[in-house]
Amino acid sequence: MSIALRASSLVEFVGSWEPKSGLYGGNAMKAKIVAVFYACIINMMTLSNVFAGEVLVYGLNAMPFCGVVDGKPVGIAVEILNEATNYGAPVFVFDMNVPWTRAQMQLQQPGNEMHAIIPFSRTTQREENFKWIGELIRTQYHIYSYGRPEPIKTMEEAQQLAVGVVRAHAIIPILERAGITNLDMAHDAEINALKLQAGRFDTIADSDFIALYNWKKIGQDTRELLVGPAIGEYTRVYIAASLNFPDEIAKRIADALEKMHSDGKMQEIINRWR
Repeated sequence: MSIALRASSLVEFVGSWEPKSGLYGGNAMKAKIVAVFYACIINMMTLSNVFAGEVLVYGLNAMPFCGVVDGKPVGIAVEILNEATNYGAPVFVFDMNVPWTRAQMQLQQPGNEMHAIIPFSRTTQREENFKWIGELIRTQYHIYSYGRPEPIKTMEEAQQLAVGVVRAHAIIPILERAGITNLDMAHDAEINALKLQAGRFDTIADSDFIALYNWKKIGQDTRELLVGPAIGEYTRVYIAASLNFPDEIAKRIADALEKMHSDGKMQEIINRWR
């Protein structure tokens, strides 16, 4: 018998049961028992969702990591997670329509324990506030420019320029610590590429995968995109969740990703998007 059917039977039983007058307090006792049964039902339904293991994943429009093409979620991270299901991970359902800042807040809300987020860069500022389920890819941030006689050579030079970034991007605190504070925020990386091409600002700061992908997407030659200084060390990009994400589900995902890394499947997916 399913949990939902058992729950329905319990509600029907409690609703029809009439204690004898004076026995255990009559109606007052019945009300307490009803409350207890409802609490048990809610707990069982929650557990059933956990055991089913379907994970809702918020995704940033940050191709080629993830995004929407022809109405379907696509990208490196999406492909890796979908393939991970074949390696023992749960089923993933993707939502690419939640703004990035709100998505990070949504993870922390009660009732969203089975929600996760991609592509999420692991940084010192975020470290203690999220559960880092599994690494998907490593990338390097750079300062990119266009239409200049030569690339930006130093971070000090970039301090004098307007720099395009994606709103709520993990790169922002890194730039600010380097004294780069004239930041022009955009909803996604494609908008930044278009603004750079149109001369709206001087440079963009983003990962190598994202900057080059979106430059090609807007019809530009990547040889004309000038690569400047690296920003920090290589960045590890994860599927992450709140600290309340179930440990047993996190382990299933992590184990599946490790198997994919070991047998070369993960690198095969990454190489298709280079």
